[in-house]
Amino acid sequence: MSSNIALWNSFSKQYPQQDDASINKDAHYIIEWIESYGISFENYSLLDIGCGTGAFSIPLAQKKAHITALDISYDMLKIVHDKSVECDVGAFITLQHDSWSTFSRTQTFDIVLASMTPAISSTYDIDCMLQATKSLGIFVGWKRYENNTLLDLLLLAHNAPEHYSNRSVEVKEFLHTLEKASIAYNVHYFPTTWKRTYTYEEAKNYAYKQLLNHQIFPQEEKIDAILHDIMVDNRIVSENKSIKGVVLFSKCALLKEFSLVC
Repeated sequence: MSSNIALWNSFSKQYPQQDDASINKDAHYIIEWIESYGISFENYSLLDIGCGTGAFSIPLAQKKAHITALDISYDMLKIVHDKSVECDVGAFITLQHDSWSTFSRTQTFDIVLASMTPAISSTYDIDCMLQATKSLGIFVGWKRYENNTLLDLLLLAHNAPEHYSNRSVEVKEFLHTLEKASIAYNVHYFPTTWKRTYTYEEAKNYAYKQLLNHQIFPQEEKIDAILHDIMVDNRIVSENKSIKGVVLFSKCALLKEFSLVC
């Protein structure tokens, strides 16, 4: 676990933050879609699994949800804390430094959220998420991972299997688990594109971290060859394209429409 913590702490320096334009756009789009069902977050308890730098924790705290922001990385949580102070929502966010695998299962939350997080990477992780959910759950994942131009080149050069491009649970697997448990849900898919621009050293650092995260030993000569080949004006641009899915599910026994009243 300590190696995972160190890795995600290092990722925090380059991880998209809550005020990043592309992350902000996707988060607000998803929140608006959920609110279109008449759902209000105000005064409800919400667990944000693998909260990262607060892409959802901050805007949902601004809507007066009582957030437990869970992440394995102390550095990620430090960013959430600083953003919560900056946005004056610190009173609505409780930081929880823990992994999803060791987080206490004794507490349930009105709403449980997991978005694009490797914390949910198996059926067991999904089951634990369902157990923690009192009323409503929100899951955001890939419908189809299309490409990450830099990462795909790195994986190809290191002879990595194709499935290494995406290690988290896909939407279809999540839906299968809900159906087996007879849990009502709605799902919505949307395309998303975002870009990152790096200096050479930033890109090299990113390459090493990504390969290690995929449990691949980085080969420096291959990394250098790729970065030199795609560098323009001393900058390296990585473009990411995918189709995301957002799943809204309810554990209410009698469900005619999504509601927090069970």
